[in-house]
Amino acid sequence: MIDAKELALAREHPRGTERRRLLPYRAALNNLAAYAVLSEGDRDVIVRWAETRRLIFVDFGIDHDPGNLADPLIPASRLRAHVLDGERLAAHRSGFVDPGGDLITAVTALRRSTQ
Repeated sequence: MIDAKELALAREHPRGTERRRLLPYRAALNNLAAYAVLSEGDRDVIVRWAETRRLIFVDFGIDHDPGNLADPLIPASRLRAHVLDGERLAAHRSGFVDPGGDLITAVTALRRSTQ
């Protein structure tokens, strides 16, 4: 579960927080195969941030601003789709229907469906 302190930091400093969290995973965010070979712990870091982004979008409307060319935020919907596609590839699944809502729950279900 993502706590209020983590959400407040993400809301107040979304670009800096995203950069700190995701910069080590730059290759994985640009390539599904690179994402799929990350350790589950590393993928969990990305999943957690993607869920944090979903929450600050839903609760506060904070997302990628296409009018701000200096805005490095990945659109929340694109980040979510990439995470789910990468998890599907890591799980060797040919398909997975995004149930919407909590991304951590969706990823957990996807991972469990292959065990």
